[in-house]
This record gives sequence, structure tokens and C-alpha cells, in this order.
Amino acid sequence: MNRLAGPDAATVIERGAESVDDLGDAARFVDRCGLDQLAAAVDATDDPELGERGRRVLAAFRRFRRAAAGDASPTDDHFHRGRGTDLRADGERPPQ
Repeated sequence: MNRLAGPDAATVIERGAESVDDLGDAARFVDRCGLDQLAAAVDATDDPELGERGRRVLAAFRRFRRAAAGDASPTDDHFHRGRGTDLRADGERPPQ
């Protein structure tokens, strides 16, 4: 039987998903539930859509943790250098 002690898997995943968009909410979720309980909820659910949502939420929290530790990978960073990117409008001539 895949039951969690405390809130059921759907509740844990939904609470995690709701907290991802706000840093304070995310910190409170991690303090209350923790990533281990979120991972257990993902493993415990039989609903494929809920499981996928839970995996995305868990991945987001893991990215947050890596970023906070200064270990963000280049793929986590959405800033990319613009060197070589032509920003002129169509038909605009280059400067002389």
C-alpha cells in the first residue's frame, strides 16, 4: 500500500505546485513537507498526470536548491550572451 503518513500524495503535490511561483511559499513548503515527502508523494501516486506534475515540481525545487548553492548548470540560466546576434530591424543598414 503506497500511503504517506500525513497528507495524501495529491495534496502534497498540489501544495508543492502552488508554492513554486513564490520564494517565501516555496521555503515554507520545504520547511513543512520537505523534498523527501514530495518525492514520496510522486512515487505513491497512481495518477500519471499527477505524477508528471509532481516530477516537474520536484525538478523545480531541485533547481532552486542548486541555484541557492551556486551550483546552477548553464542550462538552468536563462541569460545568454548576445555576441554575434544581429539586433537590427529587417532592412536596416549597418553603421558606417
